[in-house]
Amino acid sequence: MSIYKKITVIGAGNMGSAIAGGLVKNSDSEVCLANRSEGRLANFAANFGEFPNLRLTTNIETAVKGSSLIVLAVKPYAIKQVIEIIKPYLAEDSVIVSVAAGIGISDLREMIGPASIGLVYMIPNTAIQVGKGMTFATSSGIDNDKLDAIHHLFAPITRLEFIDESKMGAATALCSCGIAYVYKFIAAAAQAGVELGFSYDEAADYFTTTVSGATALIESSNLTLQQLVNAVTTPGGMTIRGVNELERKGFTGAVIDSIITPLKK
Repeated sequence: MSIYKKITVIGAGNMGSAIAGGLVKNSDSEVCLANRSEGRLANFAANFGEFPNLRLTTNIETAVKGSSLIVLAVKPYAIKQVIEIIKPYLAEDSVIVSVAAGIGISDLREMIGPASIGLVYMIPNTAIQVGKGMTFATSSGIDNDKLDAIHHLFAPITRLEFIDESKMGAATALCSCGIAYVYKFIAAAAQAGVELGFSYDEAADYFTTTVSGATALIESSNLTLQQLVNAVTTPGGMTIRGVNELERKGFTGAVIDSIITPLKK
């Protein structure tokens, strides 16, 4: 049994529903999903209603009572209002996890108050909806046992890394923004596939499978990325001509700029 016997997720949007769904499927904790409107809760119930550890409510105050871990999955503009609602119902040793982008630990501490309440600022990317992707977090006021328990809870739905808060912006640019660049790469390859005679949907499907296979090889191989490139670029072959064309068109520089640019003021 997790040390977090009751977990409350506030907000049933895409991110909140993904987190709540992963937790209710993969933990024995009671998971309470709270949302002011009933429509999204009904949609969630249609997919997860058979799990006995699930609770659904439109009453945020009731949801938070007795909860040792509270996930705030609401828009950044709503964070302060939600915190004001739940503050009277927080236990002294509660842990708050916020996935609201741009609201860091110091902002959360100012809103929450007591140092005894643990804080986690977490930035997932959208692949958490399918139990994949890269999530970064930073924390304050949480001991190692509680951090380990958070790792254990999130392991089935995302890779979670705790990093220094100063790197959270860089992590967001690299992975949360970066997933869009992968989509663009696949879409561009699909357009090329159409020119070669495939339908767009066929080409997108084939190239998506190619990207998935490349990722699997990276994860399972001891080879460096350059060694993996070398393994498919035989002298005088088709692949090296394509790789060299990517470089002539500034592919590497464009990728670097796309990741760095979001951090520029």
